[in-house]
Amino acid sequence: MASLLRSGATMLEATCPRCGVPLFRLKSGEIICPSCGQRFLLVSSDEEELRAREKIVLQELESVLLEKILELKDRLANTGSEEDISRTGNTLLLLLQLLDMSRKKQIEENGSNSGK
Repeated sequence: MASLLRSGATMLEATCPRCGVPLFRLKSGEIICPSCGQRFLLVSSDEEELRAREKIVLQELESVLLEKILELKDRLANTGSEEDISRTGNTLLLLLQLLDMSRKKQIEENGSNSGK
């Protein structure tokens, strides 16, 4: 904890629900528990919590979609069968559409939150 304070982090009143240690806000704005390493997002209302959760879920979804797209890209590069190419291509198309929808939703959310 001392090293966090020396690096410019701020100790908060809130404590970690896992281990009870005070949470710290880093200079980057990130909130962490120095004991268990858990990261936190402090919110002031149920609505804000829902928006934060949605953002996290969309980011996680984007990460999974990108991993699957990379897997299918490799499969596509190593297949010669027209049937495999067609099936893989259709799956890639679906994943790319989902990725596009997720990114548009994130942009929409960022735009509506900046106007508040």
